[in-house]
Amino acid sequence: MAGKNDPDMALPPASSVVMKAIDATTFTEMEGFVKDLEGRPIERLLKDLPDLASLPATKVSLVSYVITAKYRQADPPTRTMIKESMQATLHRMSIDERRDRVAQMLERLR
Repeated sequence: MAGKNDPDMALPPASSVVMKAIDATTFTEMEGFVKDLEGRPIERLLKDLPDLASLPATKVSLVSYVITAKYRQADPPTRTMIKESMQATLHRMSIDERRDRVAQMLERLR
């Protein structure tokens, strides 16, 4: 039974795409991770962005690539929503490496 000081109790469960990213080590698994990212609605990716930004740099680059591609393919209202969501996420985050990564992703959209 988990105690009050159990770190797993303090954190909400990670989404399946974050878990897939954590588990991906082989080329085939990384490919599956990217396909999962590509298949997800942008709203879900944006919701998971803080967790996705904490992944290793290579995986964050893949996340950035997919979000940028979805942004470029989106209509103007969706582009606005993506930018506003990322800006709101950025403002909620502590100043750390994850925040820097989200800021870099947002910069790629400009």
